[in-house]
Amino acid sequence: MKTQSVVECLESIQASQLGNRRNIYVYLPPGYEEQTERHYPVLYAHAGQRVFGPSTPGNETWQLDRVADELISSGRMEPIIIVAIAHVRPVTRNEFYHYVDGEQEFPGLGGSGREYEHFIIQELKPMIDRRYRTKRDRDNTGLLGSSAAALCNLHIGMHHPDVFGKLIMMSPYFVDAQLDEQAENGLREKNMYRLPDTIPDVKMWVDIGDTEGLFLPEQVRRVVQEMLERGAVETKLAYFEQPDACHQEADWGARVHVPLIYMFGQEGQPISLELYGRTVIGLKGGMQVRVQARLQYDNGLSQTLLTGKYVSSHPEVLQVLADGTLIPHATGSATITLQVGELAAARDYSVIPELTPVVQVCMQAELASGFTASEQQEKFIYGGMGMKLMHVGDDHYEGCYCIPRDSGFSFRFTRGFRQFETDLDGHPIANRVFRATENRSLHYHIQAWGSTSAKAETGGSPK
Repeated sequence: MKTQSVVECLESIQASQLGNRRNIYVYLPPGYEEQTERHYPVLYAHAGQRVFGPSTPGNETWQLDRVADELISSGRMEPIIIVAIAHVRPVTRNEFYHYVDGEQEFPGLGGSGREYEHFIIQELKPMIDRRYRTKRDRDNTGLLGSSAAALCNLHIGMHHPDVFGKLIMMSPYFVDAQLDEQAENGLREKNMYRLPDTIPDVKMWVDIGDTEGLFLPEQVRRVVQEMLERGAVETKLAYFEQPDACHQEADWGARVHVPLIYMFGQEGQPISLELYGRTVIGLKGGMQVRVQARLQYDNGLSQTLLTGKYVSSHPEVLQVLADGTLIPHATGSATITLQVGELAAARDYSVIPELTPVVQVCMQAELASGFTASEQQEKFIYGGMGMKLMHVGDDHYEGCYCIPRDSGFSFRFTRGFRQFETDLDGHPIANRVFRATENRSLHYHIQAWGSTSAKAETGGSPK
């Protein structure tokens, strides 16, 4: 009988160049105590205080220990050690940023990514290798992170491919985007990432949800394409778009089994192929549309294909490129077909005269009765990424925004940093969700304001 997995806490571990201390949480897989001759691959995960254990109100986690237990017990993943590194929130410097371009949210906030990198490679990894039975080579050592931590993984992995041969980047903060009505796509974008001239030979997983606000799939796919152009091996670079997934721990935890299988599981066989996404394209207007092709395997792995052998039934109406980009030539209809091995999938598409890349979303929020007079006089409240609603009198707030078409948002209203709306009893409410497929007006009622303990994800903050 094998022992169950355990999570050990290494308390107050010093990071010399950062000048701070943090806890390190170490997951040891089932059977670790009995199989004393066995050595294990190691996955280092950022934001470690949110990696293991059950989620509670105000403290959402990935529940990664449960995910690993299930994958190992079912034989879909080899046993691994997971080292979760608690994150020290920035005061003047953010350890997830390698470059000064990280100064986009708080004045004077710079990056200490190089010092954090030094801590992991020169101090933490040697300690873990001494304490535990690890496989120390690059092919058995990986990094896992989401949002700004995924950006950090990219930079560490590009700097040290001799140390980390596996990079898992979930919902990466590759591009800082702000709403901008003057821009053609409704956004003011700034690249947060830096790539070397030649991508090193490492295995990479990159994914994104399509309901992450201004974290757009197209931004992430653009970086993936740039990696391929700089020499990344396509068979070692997996990309995945998760429909209806938000920018929060619950959604990352719900799909983290997929990159774990990709990195540490047995090779599977394709079992299904599906085309999904927008099916209406504009002949004019500048709205670019791409076929989304999802390939599923019998081991639970899913991937969004970056290239394929697409065929259009009417190329004079709608042309399709190898990367799935659709190029309209005339109004009408066409069927797009994709063949992958013995699997095939087809979908019908329509070309209309025009489709703009942005839509207008107007939002109204009304405070419920019972608020104090001071609470009613907030000058602004906030609803998701870049959506500032102005107080227009009494208990009403309003705002209109030009938003990229098809972008999805999952949010709760806030009146300041972590001061989120709650139900009447002060409990967190479910996220409000909408997709910007067309011009629309949204009306909401806010029951109560909570304190900083009533945390909720807004689909936007990488900190």
